[in-house]
Amino acid sequence: MLLKLIKTREFISGAHCEVWEVNPVLGDRLLAEVFVLNEHLPLELIYRLTVTRVGICFSGRQCGWMWKIQQEQEVVENYLLGIQRSREEIRIEVCRPKPELPGYPEVDYHPDDFPVVLIDDLDENEVTEEPSYELEDPEIEPLYR
Repeated sequence: MLLKLIKTREFISGAHCEVWEVNPVLGDRLLAEVFVLNEHLPLELIYRLTVTRVGICFSGRQCGWMWKIQQEQEVVENYLLGIQRSREEIRIEVCRPKPELPGYPEVDYHPDDFPVVLIDDLDENEVTEEPSYELEDPEIEPLYR
């Protein structure tokens, strides 16, 4: 199972984050909103997540999340504990939200099969003269010829 901890707003003391379940079959869903202090905020990597008596832990260290709604903590921990009991490994990716670009990341703006147009392929009326650049000061020698 893959979860995402997405930093939605960052402050001096920490960051407001959303915890999402990534499910390609049923679709992604928001599990909870949390606040994470900077000393508990891990680097933007993927970590193994476990649920213990203390709570949710990343690589054996307590996550230190402050839950927006306290009941969400119990629901999410019980849900993750059920997943963990089924012997499925739980991973969490710490990241930032996707940029607001149309079609991101599905659209390739630089495809390999982009057509290359040569000057010889153009009609005579489509060919434009290339601009000529002349030095304003004839004493200055150009860097390359």
